[in-house]
Amino acid sequence: MYMLIFLVSAFIILPLVFTIAGSFAVYWGSDLFSAGFTLDWYRKVFDQYGHTIVFTLVITSLTVVINIILGTMTGYLFSRSRSRWMAIVEEILTLPIAVPGIAIALALIQTYAWMRVSGALILVGHVIVTFPLMFRIVLGTLRTKNFQLLDDCAATLGAGVFYRFYHVILPSIKSAVLSGAIMVFMLSLGEFNMTFFLYTPLSMTLPIGLYDAYSTLRIEAGSAYTVVFLLLAIPLMTLLHRLNQTSVFSRNGGV
Repeated sequence: MYMLIFLVSAFIILPLVFTIAGSFAVYWGSDLFSAGFTLDWYRKVFDQYGHTIVFTLVITSLTVVINIILGTMTGYLFSRSRSRWMAIVEEILTLPIAVPGIAIALALIQTYAWMRVSGALILVGHVIVTFPLMFRIVLGTLRTKNFQLLDDCAATLGAGVFYRFYHVILPSIKSAVLSGAIMVFMLSLGEFNMTFFLYTPLSMTLPIGLYDAYSTLRIEAGSAYTVVFLLLAIPLMTLLHRLNQTSVFSRNGGV
């Protein structure tokens, strides 16, 4: 059993090891370090693609915040409804996760072409693509537990719908919201298919920059860019997971 785990882990990690090693090589060949070590590829990445890091973090962070607001509130409202028409709308809202990214990108360009220059269209696209994740997680959580009774009790005490949502429901589903935020963050951070048709030279995200680095036919530069991407993604993902685990621990009373 442990041998199988080791083999699977090695199979997955080995390409990353070669990528990291190649990012320090002067030339990618049969003998990676026959020509020596260098940091020039990292300098090239930051000189040519440094702006993509800040832009990506802004887009990803805004995507998470917007989806936390829209996804949780929409999930809450749908959890209270028993209408057949609302069930149809629910399925429509989850369609973006099954639609090819190129189709969403072309639809956005045809509808909101004026937003493309500023990069705002990428943010709209990321929100649309990741919304179903937050929406489904919150809605599923609200339907698996008796939150309806909790909500009704607060309503009988005179609490309005927004007060009930922010002060009663949201604290009770905090771990689900954080789990959804992690998924939204990682999907937005690595989104490529749709973003490829929406970006401009001034609004380039990390995955697009990574593609551009590899398309220069210098695999060493692409490897360095991959390492930069991993150094950014892994700590942020770990932090979000720790926040999620802390939330679950606190909810269970520290048991």
